[in-house]
Amino acid sequence: MIPDLQFVKESFARFNRLIFSDALPEPYFSLTRARTFRGKMVCSWKTLFGRPHSFGFEIRISVSFDLPRDEWEDVVIHEMIHYHIACNRISDTSAHGPVFRRMMREINTRHGRHITVSARSTDEQRADGPVRAHYLCLAKLSDGRLGVAPVAKTRIFELWDVMRNLPGVAAVSWVGAVDPWFNRFPRVMTPKLYVASKEDLLLHLKGGLRLERDGQVIRPVRKRCFPDELLP
Repeated sequence: MIPDLQFVKESFARFNRLIFSDALPEPYFSLTRARTFRGKMVCSWKTLFGRPHSFGFEIRISVSFDLPRDEWEDVVIHEMIHYHIACNRISDTSAHGPVFRRMMREINTRHGRHITVSARSTDEQRADGPVRAHYLCLAKLSDGRLGVAPVAKTRIFELWDVMRNLPGVAAVSWVGAVDPWFNRFPRVMTPKLYVASKEDLLLHLKGGLRLERDGQVIRPVRKRCFPDELLP
């Protein structure tokens, strides 16, 4: 998905309530076409009575990347951590120093997020990289959302049965696909899912084949399927 201001504002309000106890004043939000970052928290500084004070807080989100919704939510939370530190004048050794990293780890653990210090990799490189085969586990979650996991070939047998038993997973299907859009997701080595929209999946599953397992053999079902037939 490409984020818009409504998504950014609603995400900020939701995570301000869930994570920051509604303690963060709403900053200014803006969209940019920057390709050097996904999100950025900026502010101005001035010295009052010999001490630096920050003001004019702004969260900028780039619309140059097409990412799953949960990754954009992590971007917003990432910038909210910066905002919390600056707004409360908390001293840290660097932009992603010990204070930032401690908060990031706590939020990831307590709220099931996957916030990182920097982008997992350059999204342009992943999206425009070489065509390669993906072993995809597609999952229907109990809340109606859909998840995807490009599983590393060396782990496919180990994870074949494990994925359907993950908490909150109602059903799974396995699909082989080569669309470069799936390059943006890190290869999964352990049980893990990335939330993706149905619209994105249907668009990029064109030409995909359902996979079946026979003992220690994984093979495609040689039957042409429409994208919606590949979903669990």
